[in-house]
Amino acid sequence: MDKKEEILDSATKKLFSNIDQWQRETELVSAETYREYMRDGNTRSLASLEKLERAFERVLDEVSKTVIVDTPAIWSVYNMGYLIKTKESLFSIDLIHRRAIELADKLDFALITHNHSDHCDIELYKKLNSASKTVISNFLDNYGAHSKRNENSIGGGFVMGEKTFRIKDVEISTSLVDHNKYLLDFTTAFEIRVGNWKFYHTGDCGVADKLKTSNGSPDVWTFFPGCGIKVATAIKKIQPKKVVFGHLWELAHSSSRLDAPLIKRALKKAKSVNANVKVAFWGDRIC
Repeated sequence: MDKKEEILDSATKKLFSNIDQWQRETELVSAETYREYMRDGNTRSLASLEKLERAFERVLDEVSKTVIVDTPAIWSVYNMGYLIKTKESLFSIDLIHRRAIELADKLDFALITHNHSDHCDIELYKKLNSASKTVISNFLDNYGAHSKRNENSIGGGFVMGEKTFRIKDVEISTSLVDHNKYLLDFTTAFEIRVGNWKFYHTGDCGVADKLKTSNGSPDVWTFFPGCGIKVATAIKKIQPKKVVFGHLWELAHSSSRLDAPLIKRALKKAKSVNANVKVAFWGDRIC
């Protein structure tokens, strides 16, 4: 056994074992197989695709049954896609799933970090936009949200830069961050506040320089430990109470998936700065 592995605590060893299991399962799903599944819903008896189906069912069930009294709840659906339920609202960030459109009538609004197909479900956007619901992004017009037919609409959510939106009990502040050293200001970071609770979602931010929060340390930061970002440096800068790693094993990618070795390395980097870090497996409630 590797000496570094020997010093891991039992909880981390269990997590690493779980990561290894997911790695073995996702390796059996090619990008083409995933795309076919997205079209026809056939899991082909592959464990990863069956987990995706169960994840959606689990989240739907828990969202419907969960009553929020104070602190909002967050569910990881897939990739960097999350559902967030507050006392007054339900919204999504980067929601991607074969059945995502089923949530259109339930969502009050949606947030999308950037214009990549593994973060934006265009059919979900179209349905929300046609229903006059706000979709906040840096690339979609959202003219439909200007309609007065929906009393909860705050108007179009298109923004390329810093702006603050208020919808029901949720305050959303936007800023632009770099996806990597080539796609500058490509991703919108969302700083979300509900009362005293703070949530930060930075999409595929791969450079820490532009990361910032205006309301102090977030209670939860959903974080992509890829695209070249220096994990420990970024965490020390933001100082979140909890870090949640997402964008794990993106099946639409034929290469450059965030796989087990990279996830483990990122976890060790996070723990080196004493971060409270969690891995967002599909279907998990993360807070």
